[in-house]
This record gives sequence, C-alpha cells and structure tokens, in this order.
Amino acid sequence: MRFDQLADYCQGRLTNITASAEMFQGVSIDSRTLKEQELFIAIKGELHDGHQYINQAITKGAGGILAESSYQKISEIAENIPVVVVTDSHHAMLELAKEYRNLLKTKIIAVTGSNGKTTTKELIFSLLQAVEKNVFKTPGNLNNLFGVPLTLFAIDKNCNAAVLELGISTANEMPRLAEIVHPEVVVITNAGVSHLEFLSTVQDVARAKLELIKNASPDVPLIINADDLVLVEEAKKVRDKFITFSIDNDADFTIQKITPHVDGGNKITIDSHKFYLPLIGKHQISNLLAAYASVKALGYSFDGIDTEQIQFETAPMRGQILNISGMKIVSDCYNANPDSMQASLQAFFELKTDNRRVLILGDMLELGDDAEKYHREIGEFLTDKKFDLLLTGGELAKEINKSCNANGIKKVEYTNSKDLSTDILSYVKENDFIFIKGSRGVQLEMVLQKLQTSGEET
Repeated sequence: MRFDQLADYCQGRLTNITASAEMFQGVSIDSRTLKEQELFIAIKGELHDGHQYINQAITKGAGGILAESSYQKISEIAENIPVVVVTDSHHAMLELAKEYRNLLKTKIIAVTGSNGKTTTKELIFSLLQAVEKNVFKTPGNLNNLFGVPLTLFAIDKNCNAAVLELGISTANEMPRLAEIVHPEVVVITNAGVSHLEFLSTVQDVARAKLELIKNASPDVPLIINADDLVLVEEAKKVRDKFITFSIDNDADFTIQKITPHVDGGNKITIDSHKFYLPLIGKHQISNLLAAYASVKALGYSFDGIDTEQIQFETAPMRGQILNISGMKIVSDCYNANPDSMQASLQAFFELKTDNRRVLILGDMLELGDDAEKYHREIGEFLTDKKFDLLLTGGELAKEINKSCNANGIKKVEYTNSKDLSTDILSYVKENDFIFIKGSRGVQLEMVLQKLQTSGEET
C-alpha cells in the first residue's frame, strides 16, 4: 500500500509528502519479528509502548512507521523514513484492517466459543484444504483486537477461503471484531464458564459471542451447538433461523457412526463421509461436526473426496496423545475452564489401559468470584474415578486436591508449575498413562517439556 493511501484510511497525517508514492509490504507491531519493508505500527499496550522500539524497527528495515502524535521524536525519525501520524495507533490499525478486508474477495469463516475454537479452526482448515486451493487460517491464536488485524493483513489477495478464530474477554470486543472481519459464515462452538471475571453469567457469555452475528446480513449462516441449551435460547433472540450441529440432540448435522480407534482417536461418519479424527473425547467430535457444517455452509461439497485421507492436525497441547520414554501422555495444557476440564478428563478415563493413571492439573483462570468453587467441583468429579496419582500446580488447583476424596490416591500439590516440573521425574515412570491440563497462564507446558527432554518422543 502507498503511504498516502495509508494516511487516508487511518485519517492520519503523512509527515513527508514526497513519500506519498512509497509503499510498504506487510504490517508488524513487534520489532523483534518485523521483516524488511513492513509497516511498523507503534502501539501503547498495558505493559509496553511500541514507540520505544521504533529505532529497532528502522534498523531492521521497516518500510515506514505509524505512530501517535504524542510521540515527541517524530520529527527525528521522519527525516529517514515515511511516517504517518495518528491520534490512536491501535484504532488506526483496526481501521486499516477493515479497509483491507473490504479489498479481499476471500470467503471467511469466523469461529468463536468458550471451548474448542482453536481446534475447530484447525479442523476447518484441514477440510478447506481438501476442497479448495489457496486457503488460510489464523496463525496460532491471534484472535483478539490486536491479533485479528494482523491475521487479516497476512491474507494474500488471491486467497479463496479462510478461517479466522475470534476470542473476547469483555462484552464490547466482539462488535468491533465483527465490523472488521465481515465473515461469510459464523460458527459458535459453545458458551460456557469462561471469562466470568469480565462476563458475569453463562448467558452473558452467549450474548457476547452472538454479537458477532447481530448486525450481519440475514444471509450470513449462523452455526451453533444444539447441545448447548443456553446458547440455543440466546440465539433464538437474535435469529429466526440458524444451522445446528449436535451429538446428543436433533440437529441439521449429526453423527451417523462413531468407531473408536486403537490409538484413542475415532473414525467418524457424517453424511456418509468417513473421517479419522486423531483426538480424544466427545467434545472433539463436536468440534469436527462444527467444522464440517461450516465448510458445507460456505458452499463446498465432499462428494468425490476421499475424506478418510484428510489429515487433521491441531495446535500443540490441545488433546494430542504423545508417546515419550514409554509413557503415554494426553497433552491438553494450552487452556482450561470447568467445562473443557471435565470433558477432557472424562475422555481420558474412557480410554482403556492397564497401567498407572497420573493426573497433572493446573489452575483454571478468569473464573471470577466463584473460581475456588469451580476447582472444588473438579475434585468432586474425580472422587469416583479410578487413577493412581494426582499432582496439582497453582494456588487454585489446591482446591481440586482438597476436594478429591478418592480412596488410596496419592495427592501432591505445588504452588506453581516451575517447582512441579523440577520434581516431575520423581513421580512418573515408564508405562504411565498421564493427563496434563490447566490454563495457559499456569504454564504447565514446563512439565510437558521436562517429560519430553527425559527421552525421545515416538
């Protein structure tokens, strides 16, 4: 894009008119990962001010700078590089993303929900690759008001279809994301107990997710989980018609057949199409249904496609089964809330084994005033389950330990994951069947990394 166009889109001021026709390619808000000729947007965050890294960005070859008028050294940097000055650089980035989205002909599926949105995004991408060329997905989990604009900027103009993950913490974020993304299909995986630190009730969570569709055209399909009764009731207040998927209830998209696989995954039949899903748990099958429904809603067909050959992959630490040094490990420690914790644990206990079962559980965060209660409920859920060792990491996870009254179970609690990871090899042994889950902020991946470095993954 030309710098005079950038100034126009962002309602900013180009400091050097002679640079009007100069162009940048790509956008970055992180000087560490910035590539040559990219526009560096200096954003004031809660912890860091991007204006402090402008010189580093210039040194790395930035094509230009978008900075706020309050930055006192603008005149110094404007001598060497194109600079567009705005009042609020984050707002300017959002406006630029909206304008770029309008230039794209890409058909976008937007995925949101309390649980499973990243996995569903990955499954959608795998399905899209089977039926379309030039497809794209949100990298990692760049799903908020900073990540979504960067995701849009990364979409090539020749991209035919894309799947974007949208995440929120507060009620006012989704309308802005909806305004920027303009999706052709909207998928809501569920509305559960998450972000209650900012959204008081599950109904509030459902309403916040549904803001994504509230002002969209009636022609934009809304796909929701019919097994989530709260979400269904709230959706009825927004839309007369919507598309449903379900495992347990009548819906537009359901499962014809489930055949457990020896490795813990499942062979799934939907609309006579067979898929192999290498992820454990009923909730993962629900994610596949959501993915299938969304790709169909975008107008694609799987007729003539050998769907059993589709290779489904998901982001790391989201339900994979790893074999390390003779131990089988269910790695699900990217995030956690009460619903996903119980669903994942239930799936773990349904897998057959004659070996020791070891649970490594961390805090579930952003649960508001009732956080301790939700952790105690997990402990109560575990009371009648058969396992051999419970290790917890985090202050809240201690409540799981205290409320789990399973007979003969060894229970050990740690205040943090670092100390737990230091000692983990003294608790586990060859042939153990291990389950690891907690919120990302607890950093249980340190435990997983310690187990991985103890031997080669097979």
